[in-house]
Formats: sequence, structure tokens, C-alpha cells
Amino acid sequence: MEILKGTDFKIENSAVSLGKFDGIHLGHRLLLNEILKQKELVPTVFTFDTNYTGGEMPHGKFVYSWKEKQMVLRDIGIKRTVVFPFNEETKNMEPEDFIENFLIEKMDARFICVGTDFCFGKDRRGNAGMLKAFAARYGYKVKIFNKISSEDGIISSTLIRKKIESGDIKSANKILGRTYFIEGTVVHGNALGRRLDMPTANIFPWEGKVLLPPGVYATTLVMDGRRYPSVTNIGRKPTVGSDRTVVETCILDFEKDIYGCSIFVEFHEFLRPEKKFPDVWQLKAQMERDKKRAAELLRNY
Repeated sequence: MEILKGTDFKIENSAVSLGKFDGIHLGHRLLLNEILKQKELVPTVFTFDTNYTGGEMPHGKFVYSWKEKQMVLRDIGIKRTVVFPFNEETKNMEPEDFIENFLIEKMDARFICVGTDFCFGKDRRGNAGMLKAFAARYGYKVKIFNKISSEDGIISSTLIRKKIESGDIKSANKILGRTYFIEGTVVHGNALGRRLDMPTANIFPWEGKVLLPPGVYATTLVMDGRRYPSVTNIGRKPTVGSDRTVVETCILDFEKDIYGCSIFVEFHEFLRPEKKFPDVWQLKAQMERDKKRAAELLRNY
């Protein structure tokens, strides 16, 4: 997938969907599926930087890191992502200038798809209605989608973040339209799992990512396109202690050394809260029970 950052670019023949796209939930997928239907055009996502792709910590938490978001967009079939800087210059741009100078001149937008609440330009004066009003002048087609609802209310990134933070992983997965996951590179831990004959793959989640509550979950570890049933602990490993949150995954019936490998872990069901055990042998006994329970649950996935 081609990724274009900044304002110095020029592309052609675009079917564009615009938004923040945190979580890429069921509502977002309506927009993305619509641009994918425009077979003669290149499906392109236009999103904003807001320091999210830079080195600075953003305000608040996100469902996906920048890398994770690109993984999901690529899987859906998006061919290009335009990352637009969110700075004083772009915030103060007149809405029509944005349409003419960027959507038309730089992106050659032939088809534009947004949600009803999309706003842009100075004082957020640009909106879906303006895009529709200028369609004939600039020669593009536009489609506007209303928000959709679930049994828990209107689907939004905010709702998903609340579901994840509360530990309601099943509801979060349902409105995401896929399984919530954490991506990372496997690092060395304290080797306790190996000493207990239960080697684990440890990754550190991005600090800006919204996480499930500390606890043990039935999961699937994905590596090099292959999927492995697993059980994962999110937390600070209270029995042995850790100074930061670790995502520690034990793959069922797997012994290969995967240090340094890029993996992502999909979360399916909550098993139990994180707990401090009197000694590592009681921890091992509980881990055996966790593995057995996870194996039973994962037959459904």
C-alpha cells in the first residue's frame, strides 16, 4: 500500500474516503467498501496526522497504532493512504481551498465518501453538505453515510474504546468488524516461562494504545500469515514483577524460538483477572488450567 505524508504529493484517479478511522469499525467499513466498489478508481483513504504518526504522544488513547491501522486498511484492500498534517496552516485553510487545492488538484478525487459528521477547514466550516454542494462544480461524485447503531448505541471509536477499557472484548470485536489485536516485536523477558516449561512471547504495546484490563485472555497469535491458538496475560506480571505493561503470550503446543519476530495477538475471550500467586509453582498450575480453558474456547474461533 502506498503511503503519502504531508502536502507535497500528486496522485490521480482517486476514490477517496476521509476521516480519522481509529478502529476502522463497522461504520468506517461502510465508507471503505463504497470506495472499493469504484473499480475504475484507486481506493484511497485520507486521514489526519495530529501527531499520531510522529514521535510525540497524542492526547488520549487510540484503538490502533499507526502500524496497526495500516495493517487493517491493507487487509481491507485500500491501495493508498494520504496522511494530512494537522497544523496551524491546515487548520486555518478555507474549506473550499481544501476541496480545490487538495481533493481536486493533488488527489484527483473522482468519487468522495464521508460520514454525515465529517468536518474540515477553518472553524470546521467544511462539512458533508459542502462537499455535496460543490460536486457539480468540480466534477466529482459524493456519497454520504449516516451513522449506524448497535445494541449498545451509535457505533463510534469512542464506544469501542469504552468497551475495550471495560473488558467487554466480545462487544468490541462485534462493532469493530474484526478481532481487536496488539502488534509488536517479540522481546526477551525474564525467561520464567521457559524455566516453567511454558515459554512465552513478550511484546510491549504502543503507549498510546487503549488496552484491555489486566488479566488473562484466550487469544490467537498470528505470525508470518499463520495462526496459533494461545493464552495471553496483559499486565505487569505481579508474581515476578514488571515496571511496565507487558503482553505475554503462551502459544499452545509450540516450542519454536521467535525472539525478534513481528507478531500480532488477537483477543477473543476473558479468562480471569491478573493475580499474584504465592510462588511460581502455583502460577504454573494456574497457567496449565488457563491453557486448557483457552483451548476449549478457541475451538469456536
